[in-house]
Amino acid sequence: MPIQVERSGKIQVNPGENPRKLYAHQDKAIQALDKKSRHSFEGLLVLPTGGGKTLTAIHWLLRNFIDKRNKVLWIAHRHELLDQAFETLQYNAYQSLLKDVEDFRYRIISGHDKHDRPVNIQPTDDIIIASKDSLNSGMNYLLDNWVKHSEEILLVIDEAHHATAKTYRKLINNIKQDFEDRGKVGSFKMLGLTATPFRTDEGEQGLLKKVFPDDIIFSENLRTLVTRGILAEPIFENLRTEVDFYRELTEKDIKVIQDFDKLPQRVAERIAMSSTRNNQIIDHYVENQKKYKPLLVFAIDIPHAIALNALFQRRGIKSDFVASGYQDAQTGATVSTRENSEKIKQFRKGEIEVLINVEMLTEGTDLPNVQTVFLTRPTNSTILMTQMIGRALRGQKAGGTEKAYVVSFVDNWEDKINWVNPEKLTEIEGREFIDRDIKTMKEIARLISIENIKEFARMMDDSIDTTALEKLDFLKRVPVGIYRFSILEPSESGEPKSTPYDVLLYDDTEEAYDSLVNDLSSVFSNVDIGDREVLTNEELQYLLQITKEVYFPDHQSILVYRDTDVENILRFYAQKQIKPEFIAFSERRRCDLSIVAKHIYENDLTLRQMTEYVDSLWNDDRSFWQVIFGYERLYFKKQLDIEINKLQGYYPDLTITPPIIIPDTVPLENLSLFEIKERDSAEYKKIKDIIFARATDKVTGLIHCAMSDFQSSRRLDFQIDHLKPMSQGGLTTLDNLQVLSRKAHTEKTRLENLRK
Repeated sequence: MPIQVERSGKIQVNPGENPRKLYAHQDKAIQALDKKSRHSFEGLLVLPTGGGKTLTAIHWLLRNFIDKRNKVLWIAHRHELLDQAFETLQYNAYQSLLKDVEDFRYRIISGHDKHDRPVNIQPTDDIIIASKDSLNSGMNYLLDNWVKHSEEILLVIDEAHHATAKTYRKLINNIKQDFEDRGKVGSFKMLGLTATPFRTDEGEQGLLKKVFPDDIIFSENLRTLVTRGILAEPIFENLRTEVDFYRELTEKDIKVIQDFDKLPQRVAERIAMSSTRNNQIIDHYVENQKKYKPLLVFAIDIPHAIALNALFQRRGIKSDFVASGYQDAQTGATVSTRENSEKIKQFRKGEIEVLINVEMLTEGTDLPNVQTVFLTRPTNSTILMTQMIGRALRGQKAGGTEKAYVVSFVDNWEDKINWVNPEKLTEIEGREFIDRDIKTMKEIARLISIENIKEFARMMDDSIDTTALEKLDFLKRVPVGIYRFSILEPSESGEPKSTPYDVLLYDDTEEAYDSLVNDLSSVFSNVDIGDREVLTNEELQYLLQITKEVYFPDHQSILVYRDTDVENILRFYAQKQIKPEFIAFSERRRCDLSIVAKHIYENDLTLRQMTEYVDSLWNDDRSFWQVIFGYERLYFKKQLDIEINKLQGYYPDLTITPPIIIPDTVPLENLSLFEIKERDSAEYKKIKDIIFARATDKVTGLIHCAMSDFQSSRRLDFQIDHLKPMSQGGLTTLDNLQVLSRKAHTEKTRLENLRK
C-alpha cells in the first residue's frame, strides 16, 4: 500500500500575503538579482551569518522561476542545509509571490534515509533540493530525467565557498553543457550563497572567480546589520580556567593542532573529563542563567558533551546534546538524525534551555533564539570561530536578541598554541569589505608567530645553543606570502567538513613552490584519479616522492619545508583542480627587525630613548610586532637585542657616526626581477604569470622556449630572461622579457660572455 513521504511531493500555494517581510538589505539584494537575471549570469549573494541569505534567495526564486514554471536546482553539501532550504521554501509559498501557479512539485535528494534518490527524479519536478554528492553519483538520472526536459534552470549553490571542489564543478559543467548542446546557453543561471566574506577580483586571484565569473552581485557587511538591529551586538567574555594543558603537549601534538585544528585524543580526554573545568562552566551558567539562556554550548567531543549534559541536569537545568554518529553505551543504538532534529526543535521552542553540540551546529542551521554561546573548545580556525559565534548573532528585528553573549573558556597553554580570539576576529570581520588587506596581513603575521614561537622560546633558553639560528637575517624567517585554501574532508560527524590550510612561503622555498603549483597538472599526469576528489594514501605518497625529487631536491637543507604542506597542496588540487590562492605578505619589509636595530644603533639612543622608541613600536596598532611575536613582549625584546648585537659585532667602535644616506628613487622597470621580488612579491608574481601565459599554447597547455623548439608543460623547465640585458640598458618591462628553456638560457649566457 502506498505511503506518504516528505522526500518528494507537491506544495500548495497559500492564499494571501506572505507574513514574513524582508529587510531593506534583502529587498536591495532582490533588486540587484532582478537586474542581473535579465540575462544569463553566474554570481554570488554574500550576506553575513544571520543576514537571511536563504530567505532572500527563496523569495526571489519563487517569484522569478517557480511562478514562471522554470526549474530550480538547489544544492549543498550537508543534509541540514537541505532541510533548512525546504523548510524556508515551504513556509514562504504564498500567493503574493506565486501569482500564476496553484502548486509546484519538489524533491529532496541526499544519501540519508529520509531523503529521496536520483533514480526517482521526474521531469515534472519543479524544484530539486539535493546534496552534490548524490547528484554526482546519479548524474545520468539528473540529466536524462530532468535537465533535458527544462527550458530554463536556476542553479543555487548554498555555502558557495565550497563550490570550487571538483564534484561541484563537474555538476555545474554537465548542466551547462546540456544547455549549450541544445543551443540554450542563455537559459542557464547560477546563484551562489555564502556568509564567508571575501573578494574574488583578479588582483587577489580569488578561487571562486573561476566558478562565478560575474563575481559578487550583492553583499552587505556585518557591522551595518548590527547597527540596524538585524544582528545582535556581540558581548565577549573570557573566563580563564584553572587548568594547565601545555605540559601534555609534545612537539608532534603542537604540529597536529596547528595543521589540523584537532586536539590529540589524550589531551581532549583530559579536558573533557576535567571536573574542575566542567564545573566552572556549569557554575558560570547557573550564576548568570537569566542573562544567558537560551544557551548553545560547543563541546570538544562526544564524551565532553555527555559529561557537561550530566552536570547541567544534575543542577536542575533542562539540557540535552546533539552529535552525529553517537552510539548509546547501554543500548548500542546509534542516535538518529531524526532524534537530533527533534532536540533542535525542542531547543527552538524553549523546552530545552541548554543545547550542547559536537561539530553539528556551525554551518547552516537556523537557531534565532540563541542568546549565548559557550566556546568550551579552543580552535585556531578563523572559519570555525566565525561560524560558532554566528549562531548567537540574530538581532531583535530578526527574532533574536539585542545583545548576544560569546563566552570563551580560556585554558593555560603557555602560549604554545595561537588560538583564535573571537573578539579580535569580529572586530576584523566587521570591517571586512573595507580593510580586507589589513585583515589578511594580520592573519599572515599570526601564522608567522605560530611558526616562529618555538624558535623564540628556544632563544630565550640560555641552556640551548641557538647561535646558528641567530646568525640568520631576521627577514629570512619572515615569509614572502602564503598559499591559502580549504579542503572538504570527512569528519567524525559523517558530514563533509571544510578544513582551512595555509602554506607559508619563504625566500628559500618561494621559487620551488611557485613552479610546483604551476606544474600541478603535469605532476598529476603521473596518476589517474578520474572523477575522484580524494587521493589514496599510496597515490599521495607517490606524488609526494616525485614532488620532493623534482622541486625540493635539497629539502633537508631548506629552512622551512614540511611534507605535510606539499601533501595538502596535492590533496587540494585533487579535489579542485585549480591552483591554491597566493597572498603576498605586502607588509613584509615592515617586519624587518634589523631596521629597528639599525635605527637604535646608528642614532646612539639612550636607554630611556630606546625604551620609548620600542614602546611606540610595540603599541602601534598599525604595526605587526605584537601579532608576529604572539603578544609576548619578551620575545620581541630578545630578538631585538640579538639584532643590535649583530651590529655591534660589525661596528665595534661606538664613536663612529655614520653618514646620512638618501637613496635614489628608481622606477620599478629599472630593477631586476630579483630586486622586484625582494620589494614587492605580488608584482613579481604578476609579471612572471603574464610572461609564462604569453609563452603557453592555449590549446595544448605547453610552454614554448623563445629560442628553440623545446616545449614542456612544466614551469620548472624554464626561466624568464631579458631580451636586451640590463647590463646593456635593457629594462624589466613585459616587452623585454621572454621565456627560455634552462638549456637555451645557459647557451645564451655563454654567448653573451664570449662577446664581452
